[in-house]
Amino acid sequence: MKKISALFLSLFLLASVFSSVHAAEKSLTVWLNGEQIQFNKSEPLVEKGVTLVPMRPLLEKLEVKVNWNEATRTASGTKEGLSLSLQIGNTNATANGKTVKLDAAPKQISNVTYVPLRFIAETTGYKVAWDSSLRQVALTSEQQAEGSRGFLWKVENKGNTVYLLGSIHVAKEKMYPLRQEIEDAFEAADYLGVEIDLSTIDPQQAQKLVLDLGAYKDGTQLKDHISAETYAKVTAFLKANDYPETSFDNFKPWLITQNISNIQAAKAGYQTEIGIDMYLIQNANKVKKPILSLESIESQLQMFNNFSDPLQEKLLLQTLEPASEDTPAPGEGLDLLTKMWIEGDDAVLAELTKASAWDDEYYKGMLSDRNEGMVEHIKSYLNSDKKETYMVVVGALHMLGDHGVVTLLEKEGFTLARQ
Repeated sequence: MKKISALFLSLFLLASVFSSVHAAEKSLTVWLNGEQIQFNKSEPLVEKGVTLVPMRPLLEKLEVKVNWNEATRTASGTKEGLSLSLQIGNTNATANGKTVKLDAAPKQISNVTYVPLRFIAETTGYKVAWDSSLRQVALTSEQQAEGSRGFLWKVENKGNTVYLLGSIHVAKEKMYPLRQEIEDAFEAADYLGVEIDLSTIDPQQAQKLVLDLGAYKDGTQLKDHISAETYAKVTAFLKANDYPETSFDNFKPWLITQNISNIQAAKAGYQTEIGIDMYLIQNANKVKKPILSLESIESQLQMFNNFSDPLQEKLLLQTLEPASEDTPAPGEGLDLLTKMWIEGDDAVLAELTKASAWDDEYYKGMLSDRNEGMVEHIKSYLNSDKKETYMVVVGALHMLGDHGVVTLLEKEGFTLARQ
């Protein structure tokens, strides 16, 4: 496996407290087996609860040959073993010669034909799933319908149950849907436990905390704390990304590292707003499920601030390291981590966890110390007399290894079952 920088491994370890958790409403998107369907300038729309999409891009993506009869204003499609037909303004359609009642009639808007998505998808053999928090419709074939596997364990004690899910804090839409066992665990839980409940954080307060710890206040600047070579790489990065070369001069290396990670993740198409933990937080808020925070924004920021100057510079240099045969580009590195999560690959997760021990100070701060604190919370849930169910969601790299949450709980005498 290629070497993935500690920066991107941290996306499995830390809630994203470095960017706003309040995003504007997303446009509705349609995904086919994890790949977004592009509708060009014509966007999908929802009318009276029915999703309508531009017909031709959808059918062509489904490899259905499209025909249009202007005289009858009828669209038809054919594929091996399949035929369908829809008429503008008519709620009756045909599928393989049989009449089907549509939820809404096809219509034309600016010469673009819109058709009910569910009819097309189900007629062509795809399952349809709507996620309101992501504003996403996912079409999945039978072989894709299982959903992302992730890393899920179950542990029981004294009538209490904890489902333990290893998360990734940034995501692409292709990571959804999650497999049913994860959704069932969430549904069964009386409480959702996360590193930090990001939905309760005031962005302005968070920004103040970040700057209070991450900015120099003694009159020195970044170049006074790192080598000239590293500083030159920072300014080169800023210039390449159309930022003023002095943008980071007043900030400590750890804060710059996190800012660069956000820039690189965003350029690769990853979003904190749809990270696995954020997805579950949003769903918990919808059903008024209580959310418990295992850590705080202050503790996570203080951890970074406590890193020694040499370690902070090492992390910054890793962030700026150019792609090579051994080191993937940022987007490729995130794609490798995402693939691991989608497949629920324990062997790769164990390998990455081991790789996180490249520096004792880093490993202690990012993993072992925090894991011990998380385990104390989980033990309190399991030893309670209330007989309740919890779903605890923390970064995936906290799970395995000699100091992993799973290992520490097993050492305490609990039995965990991989789900």
